[in-house]
Amino acid sequence: MSSTDTAKPAKPSKSSRKEARDTIEKKLDLLLVDLKTELGDTKFKNRIKKAAKLLSKGLDKKKKAAIVKKKATKKAVKSAKPVNVKAETTTKAAE
Repeated sequence: MSSTDTAKPAKPSKSSRKEARDTIEKKLDLLLVDLKTELGDTKFKNRIKKAAKLLSKGLDKKKKAAIVKKKATKKAVKSAKPVNVKAETTTKAAE
């Protein structure tokens, strides 16, 4: 096996995000021809740019919040188990 097979794929750079934004702009421009005639060229272009920017904003970001949330629940479960065990031993002693 070569080292390229085991290597991780490269992260998308900002240039790839810009390229994605350009392709989104072109596709939206082709799809929304009726809206272009109603708004006019300048308003339409500005709105298309904003929409493409918002759509391409989260392309290469990973979800870190979900990982943090899982760690927090694991800690809560670990701390909850000893408390429950103590409660059971006190009820058995009371009997």
